[in-house]
Amino acid sequence: MSNRVVVRIGGMSYTVIADDSPEHVEEIAAYFDEKLTEIMNANTLPPLTATVLAGITVTDEYFKSKASADSLVAQMRNYVGENVRMRAEIGELRRELEKAKLEIERYRAK
Repeated sequence: MSNRVVVRIGGMSYTVIADDSPEHVEEIAAYFDEKLTEIMNANTLPPLTATVLAGITVTDEYFKSKASADSLVAQMRNYVGENVRMRAEIGELRRELEKAKLEIERYRAK
């Protein structure tokens, strides 16, 4: 279900229609507005230029976060693979231990 949410960015009101919750849309808009405000306060730029720079900043953050998440997923896959390998090795070691115990029992029985 689409939601109509009015947000303020750069002092202007915008109506956003989204399937996400109104709180989520407001959070995203507030974050973008914060980045835009930071850029506008640090520089004397036309509003459009500041908005484009804010968009580039947020996009850069997204790509860095995505790369970091992708790296973590790959690391987790490696850990899962290592876990599977180690469990197999533990199973083999348990079988070897049982064989050794049987041999010890046979030796003692002699």
